Amino acid sequence: MKVKVEQLQKHYGNKQVLKNINFCIEHNEIVSIVGPNGAGKTTLLEILMTLRSWDEGSVEVMGYNLKRESQVQALRGEMGVVIQEGGMYAYLKIKEILDLFAGLYKVPSSRVKEVITLFSLSSHLNSKYIKLSGGWKQRVLLAISFLHHPTLLFLDEPTTGLDPKATRDLWEIVHTAKKRGTTILLSTHSLEEIDMYADRVMMLNEGKIVEYDTPSTLKTKYNCTYFKDVYFGVMEGRGNQRDNVAQQAN
Repeated sequence: MKVKVEQLQKHYGNKQVLKNINFCIEHNEIVSIVGPNGAGKTTLLEILMTLRSWDEGSVEVMGYNLKRESQVQALRGEMGVVIQEGGMYAYLKIKEILDLFAGLYKVPSSRVKEVITLFSLSSHLNSKYIKLSGGWKQRVLLAISFLHHPTLLFLDEPTTGLDPKATRDLWEIVHTAKKRGTTILLSTHSLEEIDMYADRVMMLNEGKIVEYDTPSTLKTKYNCTYFKDVYFGVMEGRGNQRDNVAQQAN
């Protein structure tokens, strides 16, 4: 089991943003987390990425207890994270960025060359990050996250700015990583991508898990052809919502 969360609660002042969250994520799954703005998605992901504390409950990621700082540091070396902002690299060349992270992760030059090929970065190695288009910036961020063969990978809107071919290539890489043992947590607004690629989908609303199952199971349950219809039906109250059903999906 890669992730186990029990009775997780988080407040910002008097506002409770996560309410008794319970779920598990198994090895080699692609799990998508979706919900409207303010549902608690970002807070939950930041907790799992070791970036934010919480008030009550337990969180274990790959066997590490995230309440213990020594275990948090060990976990960070096994994770890969792709977020949408990369301003810290603005004036570095792409080759310099890759070499920087290769050094941090102790990745051999052969792996750097492999990743350059995977993400078709050869023509942009001497370009500065700030000069790149949104799609090429996203390629660089993805390449960084894949450098060290992470066992847990967080993808935040990974196909934003990518053209159709780059999107297809990305998902081929993600599935290759999954076959090698990587578990992927995906945050996306593309309901079509969830339909096509997610093994399970966690739907959050008002700080609670309202559904957690495979897209196909949810489509059957709500008598829908497409996952997007499930999503809008649940979020707009046109379905039989459940509270904290994650344990039933394991």
